[in-house]
Amino acid sequence: MAIKDITILHSNDMHGHFTGSTDENGKLKGSLAQVSGYVNKVKSENPNAIYINAGDVFQGSLIDSDFQGLSTANILNNLDMDIMVLGNHELDYGISHMLFIDKCTDTTIVNTNFKVKGKETHLFKPYHVLEVNGMNILFIGLLTRNIVDATKTEGLVGELVEIASTKQEIRKIYERLERKKKHIDLTILVTHIGYEADCKLARSLDPALNIDIIVGAHTHTYLDQPHFENGIMILQAGMENTHIGRLDMKYDTDKSEIAGYEYELMPVDEEHCPTDKMMKALVSTYALDIDEKYSQLVTRFKRKLDNKGRTNPTELGQLFADAFKDSLPGIDAFLLASSSTRCYYMDMTVTLQDLREAYPYDGKLYKFTVDGAQLRQMLTYALRDDVIERVQETMYQTSSDIHIKYSKRKHEITELTMHGEEVKDDAQYVIGMQEFYFMNSEIGFGMKPEELQKYGDVKVIAPDAFQVLWDWMADHKGVGGPIDDRLIIGE
Repeated sequence: MAIKDITILHSNDMHGHFTGSTDENGKLKGSLAQVSGYVNKVKSENPNAIYINAGDVFQGSLIDSDFQGLSTANILNNLDMDIMVLGNHELDYGISHMLFIDKCTDTTIVNTNFKVKGKETHLFKPYHVLEVNGMNILFIGLLTRNIVDATKTEGLVGELVEIASTKQEIRKIYERLERKKKHIDLTILVTHIGYEADCKLARSLDPALNIDIIVGAHTHTYLDQPHFENGIMILQAGMENTHIGRLDMKYDTDKSEIAGYEYELMPVDEEHCPTDKMMKALVSTYALDIDEKYSQLVTRFKRKLDNKGRTNPTELGQLFADAFKDSLPGIDAFLLASSSTRCYYMDMTVTLQDLREAYPYDGKLYKFTVDGAQLRQMLTYALRDDVIERVQETMYQTSSDIHIKYSKRKHEITELTMHGEEVKDDAQYVIGMQEFYFMNSEIGFGMKPEELQKYGDVKVIAPDAFQVLWDWMADHKGVGGPIDDRLIIGE
């Protein structure tokens, strides 16, 4: 019996949160310098240790977005990361830009199912084989199918990519390795598809493929211990550097199976993680630049505003929806995707950095005309169980002009008014929306973009959503407050 020891460290969904924060005792937690310090410590103690990141390192803070991810590429080059999978937010700056970033970073980025349409051409390295403690470990990267939705705003380039069949792509890799006579001891899928999708994938995989582990991401799931499906170990470590997973494993290469393991979801804090001073200095360089550029005061709210949850109205979400509605001429209501507000709360004093991190998108704003029957159909679909119960899609925050009462039991809207009057099926209403979500309206509202142009072409009413929000906030002081009754979800 050949038993091999290996330690796997893993994290996911950093979202540009590199500086960390302080706890109630003033101690640092969640910094990339602490993650790097812990990785360095474990690797110095154990030559058979590797570090994996399951994607979405990019997008979420100005350290990343203000430099279009090039700062993050530089940071990654100073982080001892062995494998990283492509996450959906790695493509926020465009496919071509991420292909350039891939050339700038020393980290091996893998993805096998994001391809050029109709060809056997992968955009990124489809797999990687790493030798650790005499074992050949195969890493295969997988990305959520929703990434194709994001490419719809990229014009021709977006039309030339697709998400290929996961199981077919995995099988092709095995066939390629067999032709090369490359023996594989341990196989790890590094995925950015979400926990439920990981479980579903594991159940569907042929045991003959000998997939051992899935290191997952995308849903920000905290797994205190590995979850097993179809004999496959599934791991995920939350988000934003709060934790790093550590798997100390014994692997039987004769039987091709895990012979034993210990697992810990390690808090990233001063108690558990030493600080990498070089990484701290590098991140601080970017942080100082951001502080200087974005420290100006934009506005002051009445109080701190809450923004927790993507399947419920929030104080900040309602305020942002109202800001867009008030700023844009000729619309009756604005629908704002909850997933586009990237913070859990906003303090009473709002700097440009606070606002930019809360809403980091510059995309266009559209307006289009629908009749009352279409509007009711859209909103009913947007409040389906997949959204408000299973959290599988984003909810929409609405401006105050529209009031909705929805019954979960009946799966229908029981009351719908606009400007205080009942919405009539044959009346027409002008709706404002972000470009990305209009282009993907079939996902959010169950209607294709062309169906929303029944009464004329969609029109661009603002070229830069963030500038609209910034201008409105600068002109409005002392705003914000508790959520109101514009959306009531009842039994």
